[in-house]
Amino acid sequence: MHRSVRAAGVLLLAAAAVTAVATARPSDAEQPAGAQAVVRTTPPVPLVELVAQGGVGRLYTADPREVDSATAAGLKRQPGQVGFLDRESFTGSIPLFRLKPSSTASKWLFTASTAERDALVAQKWIYEGVAGYVATQRSTGFVQLRRFTNGQEWRLALEDRTADLIAAGYTLDGPVGYVRQNYVRAGAVYFGMFHTGGHQRIIDRTKEIYGRDNDWWGGVRDFHDGTHYATDNWPDSDFSDLKPAIGYYDDSKPETLEKHITQATSAGLSFFNFYWYWNSKTQTGTVTDAALTAFLAARNKDSIDFTVGLCAHPFDGLSIPQAQFGTVASTLTSRFLNQPNTLRTNDGRKILNICDARGLGDGSTAQIKAFVDTVHQTARSQLGEDVYVMINQAGFDPTQVPAVNADAAYCTTDGPGVEGRSYDGYLAGQRAFYQQGPGAYGRCVMSDFDERPRYPIENADLPTIRWFPDQSVAKFRQAIQNVKNDMATSTRPSTVDNLVYVYAWNEWHEGGFIEPSEHSGCAYLDALHDGLALQGPGCISNPAGAPPS
Repeated sequence: MHRSVRAAGVLLLAAAAVTAVATARPSDAEQPAGAQAVVRTTPPVPLVELVAQGGVGRLYTADPREVDSATAAGLKRQPGQVGFLDRESFTGSIPLFRLKPSSTASKWLFTASTAERDALVAQKWIYEGVAGYVATQRSTGFVQLRRFTNGQEWRLALEDRTADLIAAGYTLDGPVGYVRQNYVRAGAVYFGMFHTGGHQRIIDRTKEIYGRDNDWWGGVRDFHDGTHYATDNWPDSDFSDLKPAIGYYDDSKPETLEKHITQATSAGLSFFNFYWYWNSKTQTGTVTDAALTAFLAARNKDSIDFTVGLCAHPFDGLSIPQAQFGTVASTLTSRFLNQPNTLRTNDGRKILNICDARGLGDGSTAQIKAFVDTVHQTARSQLGEDVYVMINQAGFDPTQVPAVNADAAYCTTDGPGVEGRSYDGYLAGQRAFYQQGPGAYGRCVMSDFDERPRYPIENADLPTIRWFPDQSVAKFRQAIQNVKNDMATSTRPSTVDNLVYVYAWNEWHEGGFIEPSEHSGCAYLDALHDGLALQGPGCISNPAGAPPS
């Protein structure tokens, strides 16, 4: 087990490493950007239950690395979580102590009573330290954590399981404190191409088709305004949602990102996942780089975490030659992974997402591994710590994660769902899609997919245009519930088990947007906030100030 001891004798689990950071949200999202200091603390993590070999004796831990080592030693992880445990003290909290009868025992007892701890230590019990911190009083989002016994072992469970455990022969030992019932870290995929030099094909074709210069909103703006390309081909469809609540914007401007950050955090989102591309000719970031630069210049950037999704597409000059692996890894590390608000795992490692691995060298397992190895080596050299590499299962077999020395798979969209052109079909196959990725995994949820605004500026072949004719916000809520249900029965490693990647913040040309729209406001963000019990105070559709465009 991964432990070190503070001077006061308190166990510091690896999950509570001091390098782990998250965000304490501003108390008033309407405040001007940069008006408040942000205190970064470690986020609560899943409290996992494991059963000892033989079926008697239960270990509870908030340390993902201890979960891994315990399962490797033969303990069996139980489905779901026993709430979410804070790893740092907070106002109104007390430590939760962990003890066992002897050094060889495979059963554990947890108590928040210093008197009980001291009495057991006096009886030669082994004190293993502080497992985390529990609240002494109930408050919003907190539920009571209780201890039970059957004379052979002790169990921890949330209060709503009391009747089940008593029926199974346990007696209630009493409450040990209050823990968070849910703590999902949801983030949105950010498509930063809405600026000069962004999606040049759209800009060029908008000039050709619609007669406007330097307009990166071509197609989206036109379908919203009733172009005949929309009304002639889909006369019964409503495209009134195709305008952001803050207006058609330039995402290379920090003030645009400041508004997006306020919208996202007010609804409880924890991070943005920025698509990022590499230009092998100029050996620089391209296409979406300006939006990410604007994010890093935003005055309120520290109120939300971020992660980069490296898209090494095997087309359009976006692949990465093996000779440039070192340069790309160094750029990612020095520009992004070194930021204090880089998204971290539940055990404190900074996350790098690879949204498309097919263009890493020749796309072979050997060359993908060579790139991942280079990233690990560069991070250790430049940051003094390792990073956690997650690969999108789109175009990549998630069972090959170990073979390329990555750490986990994740998803952003459901390819079979999109190709099926039915949101009901997507819902039916959603959890089976997750199950294709064994081990640690970052789940995703799709708001929608509708590429009709691409016609004809990006795709003039009408029969190949894809969309979900049966999609609705109500069905999006069902997709969110499917994510929640999958988490509730999870036996995966807990490293990233409460992370959710949402497609997407602003894929307006593909219909994948949860960003507030002028017509429907916060409909999608409200669905996420309510369905996943996110921490934000409530979505702000259009933050104070003039639209950026």
